Amino acid sequence: MTWLFNSLEEKISGSVIFLTIAKELWDILKVIYGNEKNSSRVFEIYKRLFELKQGDKYVVDFYGELKGLNDELEMHRPALTDAATLRGIVRISPCRSFCLA
Repeated sequence: MTWLFNSLEEKISGSVIFLTIAKELWDILKVIYGNEKNSSRVFEIYKRLFELKQGDKYVVDFYGELKGLNDELEMHRPALTDAATLRGIVRISPCRSFCLA
């Protein structure tokens, strides 16, 4: 467990130093800092997407940044395998919108 404590920031490790079982530590950290749905990160990605402007960037650089954000956003979306559910969902990615413009 030493490596686990050493990987934590000091302000975090100070509050969990009393734990002696790694599973307990993981469980506590998950409750305190975990966000299973990553809603805050998804919000950040959408915010960056809506604020993204080409400005004086080359199109290739702009598209690369746009695609990177889109790929990260897709990573946070749930994987769907049910055909009925998939038919009801229309996902229009920012990259697709960019290419169609």
